[in-house]
Amino acid sequence: MEKGKDRRLNWQQACELMNCGRTKFYDLINSGDLPAYRAGKKGVWVKEKDVARLIKRIGSG
Repeated sequence: MEKGKDRRLNWQQACELMNCGRTKFYDLINSGDLPAYRAGKKGVWVKEKDVARLIKRIGSG
């Protein structure tokens, strides 16, 4: 991940980084563990830095 960049990830890209499925991705959003943003009527995106932070937190927890 590049420093200073807030790269937007769709659910497929985020799931690839977290090694999880779509259901787990949305569970993390609904629980508040992963902040998400709307992209139009149906789309959702997350910040790469938030995914990295979650991976680090889960890995150390």
